[in-house]
Amino acid sequence: MVVCVDDETGIAQAAELFKVLGSPGRLSLLILIDRAPTTVSALVETTGLSQPLVSQYLRTLRQAGLVEADRQGRSVLYRVVDTHVTHVVADALDHVREGHAHHETVSTPEGDPR
Repeated sequence: MVVCVDDETGIAQAAELFKVLGSPGRLSLLILIDRAPTTVSALVETTGLSQPLVSQYLRTLRQAGLVEADRQGRSVLYRVVDTHVTHVVADALDHVREGHAHHETVSTPEGDPR
């Protein structure tokens, strides 16, 4: 894959996307919504976050074009729009898990002050 570092607009937009994903709460909601379309009340129950905070996070995810709201009668279901981003998130989680597992298996020599 070739990345053009001269693409200032693209780099700035990617940086903004990473800012949106930089919140553990928003990231958790995105992962949950990626598993299955869901409602605000289900997200509140699953995460333990307050309803206003979940709504705020969802608004940010919608503005970033990552999720959309589908009204179904009296309920509103949120679903992931951009699966490219959820693949990046899954890769990042795999990376972190692999790195953590690697650090747990690495031992320091006896007497090493680390």
